[in-house]
Amino acid sequence: MATVKGSKQYQMVVVPHRPYYRGVGVLFCLLALLAAGWLTFNYGLDQGMVKKVEVVNERDELRSQLSVSAKLVSKLRQDIAVLKLGGQVDSRANEEIQQTVEALQKEIADLSEETRFYKAVMVPNAKERGLRIERLDMKQSSEPSRFRYSLLLTQIVDKHDYIQGGVEINVLGKLGKENRSLSLVDLVEDKSKAIRFKFRYFQNIDGELNVPEGFSPREIMIVAKSSGRGSQRLEKKFDWQPTGG
Repeated sequence: MATVKGSKQYQMVVVPHRPYYRGVGVLFCLLALLAAGWLTFNYGLDQGMVKKVEVVNERDELRSQLSVSAKLVSKLRQDIAVLKLGGQVDSRANEEIQQTVEALQKEIADLSEETRFYKAVMVPNAKERGLRIERLDMKQSSEPSRFRYSLLLTQIVDKHDYIQGGVEINVLGKLGKENRSLSLVDLVEDKSKAIRFKFRYFQNIDGELNVPEGFSPREIMIVAKSSGRGSQRLEKKFDWQPTGG
């Protein structure tokens, strides 16, 4: 007897058509995404406020130190005037007091500068916004050819998000009678180490340079490049004026 072969038969199940179930599922997913976004935003906002409070507290502490130092200088000046009138101060004591006053005046100037810096970062009113090359300090080490540098970068913006990028350092000068520009690779022992930055308010970048024999530095060029959206490229020259180690 012949066998009849046909296509394979599949069982079918009839289910109710409920289109609103799909709509409810999509709505639930949207609500879950909105809730997650709201929680993430509030977490970031809380972290930003904590950092801002820390910076403001440090600024207020500097202001307090500035006020105390100013009062002490005023008192010392009054003491000097009284003692001079009474003829009770010899030249050596007077010199020591003057040195103390000068040291305190320098401290006041430094505190005033720090207060100005924090105020500029926290309450920006400068026309130049974004990444800024704030200052560069150079100090000579115990070795005549080796120098320590400290570079300060800041970010002047209304909303302090993280900014990141890299820094290039070039020293301009003369090697013999020829003008030369030496990059960081020519001045450091670790040739593979690049300078990177990532901060919200400011960052100090410290390092060492080794000036080759026969090279006379004249200027130092700093190039800072930020990455990401709204990237910037800044150049700033500083005179080669290192202080003693």
